[in-house]
Amino acid sequence: MDFRLGRLAVGKLPLGRLTPGRTARDVIGIVVLSLLIAMVALDFGPLPPWMAPGMALAALGIAVMCALRLRAMEFVPEVIAGDVIVPRSSRARDVKLLLPLQFLNSGTADGVIEWVAVRLTVDGDINRSVLLSPVAEVDMQRFIQAKRKLDDSAVEPFTGFPLEGKRSVAKFVLFDLAEKARNLPLSLRPGRYSFELFVKSTANRSPKLERVFEHTVEPKHVEEFAADAPVYLINYQMTLPGARREMTGAEWMPRATRYSN
Repeated sequence: MDFRLGRLAVGKLPLGRLTPGRTARDVIGIVVLSLLIAMVALDFGPLPPWMAPGMALAALGIAVMCALRLRAMEFVPEVIAGDVIVPRSSRARDVKLLLPLQFLNSGTADGVIEWVAVRLTVDGDINRSVLLSPVAEVDMQRFIQAKRKLDDSAVEPFTGFPLEGKRSVAKFVLFDLAEKARNLPLSLRPGRYSFELFVKSTANRSPKLERVFEHTVEPKHVEEFAADAPVYLINYQMTLPGARREMTGAEWMPRATRYSN
């Protein structure tokens, strides 16, 4: 993973979105107005008893406003995930996992998604959990044209990417074992598969666990994959179900799919 990408991309972000000038202007305006009111009130004699509590409430309001404004100007990335595709394999037992991911930025500041990773646990055996890293980004239209089989024309390297404020980006990311030399090859067998999706962005110094979801792989799924057919594990408990329809104009999910959840 190239961590320099995050620093370079941040240097190109528009400063206007990251500078809290509007908040500072509003705070200064409220403070000046409060002082003017206090000075005018002094001309009419001693300050009334409610003046001090009133100024304290005004200060509290300014603090709350600043907190809300600064929060709104942050880079706040989120990820919607839950579906898993096991593409047709060109080689026997060559299992890779394709995840449709929807990246959203609920803040107004721009930022960079630096990398993603998935921790896979089968049947709750955490001692055999494996880490999956992104090996490619898949063009779904070409993937469908290739009859849902991976080839060189449908994949390109997955790299970090910028995410603008109040925007979303859909990506189909292909995952494989991060350390093949230290783990057995990834295989598809019946069981309960737990997926933990981690995301590293310029909003956090360390990777953040964004989503946890599960799927049940049944014997029929193993048979379909052995017969050179793609396997679809669809999760309808994911938040914002409409996001799946917005992820791509292509119909990537067959109409006759049987859902795992």
